[in-house]
Amino acid sequence: MHKIKLFSELFIIFICSPLLIILGLLPKEAIMPVLWVVFSYAYFFLRRAGVEILAVDFERRALFSILIRFLLISTAIALFVFLYEPKIFLSLLKEKPWLWLTLMFLYPLLSAFIQEVLFRSFFFFRYEKLFKGQALLLITANALLFSYAHIVFGNWIAVVFTFFGGILFAQTYLKTRSTLLTAIEHSLYGNALFTLGLGYYFYHGSGS
Repeated sequence: MHKIKLFSELFIIFICSPLLIILGLLPKEAIMPVLWVVFSYAYFFLRRAGVEILAVDFERRALFSILIRFLLISTAIALFVFLYEPKIFLSLLKEKPWLWLTLMFLYPLLSAFIQEVLFRSFFFFRYEKLFKGQALLLITANALLFSYAHIVFGNWIAVVFTFFGGILFAQTYLKTRSTLLTAIEHSLYGNALFTLGLGYYFYHGSGS
């Protein structure tokens, strides 16, 4: 019975919530409100369970590790955009610098951190037991659900990039159990995508 309850809860939060937008039952403008609603549920659940999500609970070595990985991966992404999507390379930074600057500050707080509380802290705390110590399956399931949530943007780039991002973030969280560190990592990649021009696929919702 307990497993049925957990699977039902997981289905409602991580499958049904995006589905409302995918099926057109809610407009795309509802993406952030829906995210905040499910985040609120996750946040208060974690608080009641005594889970600390704001603690500076990681070692400098772990931060250094994700920074090195970020530099390598972001360089590869920059080359990809420059070579295959030159029209959008640094487009937001060049055309709307104030919007870009605003996103650099607000995205980590209002999106990346919110997503990490929901998709990593809450997901692992609540559903990890369902995977019976199978770390690879747990990480893959988490990344797939994270990627699936981005179908609401209506293009394959958002889905593919968030799948691989989800793998990175899930690995970091599983290794460190630090919400703050995974939020920092998520923010780095999110801000890089906005800066390089791929943020277009995450706020226009069109692959055209």
